[in-house]
Amino acid sequence: MRVIEHRRHSRRDPAGIHLNREGLELARRVAPTVGTFDRVVASPKPRAVETAQALGFTVDALLPELAMMPDDVGLPVDELHPRSFADYVRFVGRSEAMAEYAAGQAKLMREELERVPDGGRLLMVSHGGIIEFGAAAARPEDALRWGEPVSYLEGIRLTLSRGEWVRGEVLRTPK
Repeated sequence: MRVIEHRRHSRRDPAGIHLNREGLELARRVAPTVGTFDRVVASPKPRAVETAQALGFTVDALLPELAMMPDDVGLPVDELHPRSFADYVRFVGRSEAMAEYAAGQAKLMREELERVPDGGRLLMVSHGGIIEFGAAAARPEDALRWGEPVSYLEGIRLTLSRGEWVRGEVLRTPK
């Protein structure tokens, strides 16, 4: 079995590309709760890299696919106003383009997770929307129950066993 934690970057100012002070403080508060990882990958956007570093990790690889927001590939998700993981599952069921995007994100998670040893753990840091679409493709039955989309430093934990996603859970930060 292998485990992936796919987390959203920490807080930044709305127009900023870097974490702000609150974002750094949030990452430092969450860091003791995340454990260790065999591999750490991130979106090349500064806020994702800075989040991994603020959590105390060195980034092993930058993956451009983790910076490809749904809107960047022609999916007007923001116009649909998703309010839950269940909304993303529904989008995947209604749109071939969204299903393809979600399947691509789930495939990327699987490929990166297969780079860690059996029993290993992968940390992936990216962005809201990307995480929810990946979850909708990998574990839709779990995602239907996970409530609102992820906020800063929240994410998902998925378990892969013998090539199949066997378990999933949402990771929330303490309020």
